Amino acid sequence: MSIGEHKDIVFNNGIARATKTLIRISKNSWEINSFTDGWLTADMSLKQAIEYVKGDVDWNDFNWH
Repeated sequence: MSIGEHKDIVFNNGIARATKTLIRISKNSWEINSFTDGWLTADMSLKQAIEYVKGDVDWNDFNWH
């Protein structure tokens, strides 16, 4: 992804779907926006973003604000 580019990520557990937006902020900084409970944002590294998208980490592991 290019810096400033947005991508929607859809999580589906078979019952409900949740869409998040992944944004590349800089070379090493990424941001996830969640709209499931208002508008929440978490900053993360590339490694964390990949783990999050793959479902390898829980969304509660991040500092949402």
